[in-house]
Amino acid sequence: MILPLKLALNPIVVNIEAADPLLSDRAGLQYFLKVMVPEFYLSNTFNELVELEGSEIPPEEMSQGTIYRGAYFELEEQLEGLLTRTAPEFGQDGIRACEGLVSPYYLTARIENYGEPIYEKTFPVDYVIKAGIDEADFAEYKDYFFTNYIQGTRFLTWAEDHKRVHPEQPEFLYWLTNVSPLPSQINLRCRVEYAEESDESPFTVASLDNVASMTVYCAAVGYQALGLESKEGQVIGWRVWLEDANGARLTEDRSYWLDQQYRRNVRFIVFANSLGGFDTLYLTGQGEESLNVVRSISERYPDYNYLPSYAETVINATAGERQLTVSTGWLSKAQREYLQELLLSKEIYYVSERAFLPLVPSFDSVRPVVDDEDLIGRTLTFRFTNPKRNFSKLPILTGVIPRATAWRPKAVACLLDANGKRTGKKAATLIEKYYLDDNSRVAEAPIKPNIPGTEGYIPPVVSPDCAVTPYLNTVISKQGTYTKQGCSTGQVGSTALITIAAETYGSEISQADAQAKAEAAWQALNTQAYANTNGACVFSPETYSYNVPADHFHYRVSDASKISIQYGSPTEQSMGNGWTVQGSGGSYIFPQFSNDLNFPVSVLYYDFWTLLIKGTRNTQRRVKIYNNGVLMINRLITINGEGFEQINVFYNNGASVFTPVSGDKLYISVENP
Repeated sequence: MILPLKLALNPIVVNIEAADPLLSDRAGLQYFLKVMVPEFYLSNTFNELVELEGSEIPPEEMSQGTIYRGAYFELEEQLEGLLTRTAPEFGQDGIRACEGLVSPYYLTARIENYGEPIYEKTFPVDYVIKAGIDEADFAEYKDYFFTNYIQGTRFLTWAEDHKRVHPEQPEFLYWLTNVSPLPSQINLRCRVEYAEESDESPFTVASLDNVASMTVYCAAVGYQALGLESKEGQVIGWRVWLEDANGARLTEDRSYWLDQQYRRNVRFIVFANSLGGFDTLYLTGQGEESLNVVRSISERYPDYNYLPSYAETVINATAGERQLTVSTGWLSKAQREYLQELLLSKEIYYVSERAFLPLVPSFDSVRPVVDDEDLIGRTLTFRFTNPKRNFSKLPILTGVIPRATAWRPKAVACLLDANGKRTGKKAATLIEKYYLDDNSRVAEAPIKPNIPGTEGYIPPVVSPDCAVTPYLNTVISKQGTYTKQGCSTGQVGSTALITIAAETYGSEISQADAQAKAEAAWQALNTQAYANTNGACVFSPETYSYNVPADHFHYRVSDASKISIQYGSPTEQSMGNGWTVQGSGGSYIFPQFSNDLNFPVSVLYYDFWTLLIKGTRNTQRRVKIYNNGVLMINRLITINGEGFEQINVFYNNGASVFTPVSGDKLYISVENP
């Protein structure tokens, strides 16, 4: 199963439903939304980030009634500020986690009327990532980007595949673990392409155990990071992907090809992309660096010895600003369009011989598309963010033995799997650096998250403290809303039973949160594909079995997309799944197109139970209504010019046919005449 996330670089809007529409005095209504976030990385304790206060949108009078929209809150600024990108390290290899890129959070809503609480609700835990997509795509993909596009297999980049690279070029790929079940191990696999034919098998470059759910992992996949310089043959390219411990592929594969041409000018720019990862731009055009200096100058009293070497004007300080101007080299149309990603980036680095140096673009525009352009370059200008105050040209320092240090835990937490259940392991989530000789903390070293693949990493251990998950879901077992398709003539497809076993999902927060995760899993399985695989084709669908609750009758139809039911009494609450009752409130309002529903047998007006049947305009359809397998109503109807027809459930031509009693099982089919 693929788990969804919110995009922090796009709008994140939350609605609190309006207070009771029957409330006549709405002047005292206040809406509150509290945002709760983890105390630190992998922490199971949540603290309040902020509580927002708002007012409801005034009710709108429409021709068909009054619309109560409630209050809306925008959370992207608060959540985006909570998250941090993790830039790759200079010379990085292997796999490491990006601890600040994704975070869980949950919301608590409250409505007060003149200071008195009248409504409270805690939302299930969601996840947010410091990523965004083009505004033109957002409306369509805001809820489906990770589940329907990334799908747990794509790397977080818009860079082209089959990329041309330099042997010294750093390259990185980022993968998000929004999958369930979660792999216990990640293996970075590589297959090398040689100039001469070779049958060399793929090999494992790096492995990572103790994989955390909803975490982005960075894999270094450049020529040097993969150790390809030690290969005996002439390497011309390679493919990389991720696998689990059993050799099953987790991701797509990505190809890289070594640039075979001699390049007199070579530079690399590493920059943050829109999806939270870092990409590399390979620049082969001519460039230049310039240094602009700002001086602080002051005047002083003259020297009455009048020595010619005495300066009455002195330089107190100098600060230089370095600037890089470079041509990209030849770019294809796709590569020129990709320069937009660089222009929009908030984090850019120049790759020097010993470090990644931060840059700020000095250009404010780029021409991604120019009609009739063939291969052509662009000129880019950057400013180094750190001032230059001195000059030196020292070699890289070697042979120095520093004071001995180590790392120790600062905070611990139980590790959770992709379903929110404890794994039985306790992990150090924060660690601090200290001196071994006197046990004192290294002041200049920050307290940092305990990340696999980084300095000081402390692996988790099995602990009885983490054996039991505080909250576990109860079983969910109910029919899906889709019916099996492709049945033979004379057969009718049934819905499929979808079961989420008890104790499949867990929570550290509440029972409601654990149950919400199970409900989300049920919804993810409630698809046409699942019904086609697990549903059945039956000859007599009207004789189905179902455990009907006491004092209720059961409702099932042959095609929930064409048939809906509703009860509209002037003195009782509305019931059903028709569009006319949506938003009415009450215990028996079900989503449109739902099936296998239970309704109370005791109502005041049985002739107010109606069916809304959709179909092709001005065509005839035969409606059959069964009760406990017995045909009660067999009626020929004509779909009206608007594409629907409304008929009674228990009445035919104005006369009562039957009245439901406790345990009755209705089946309604619509067939060709």
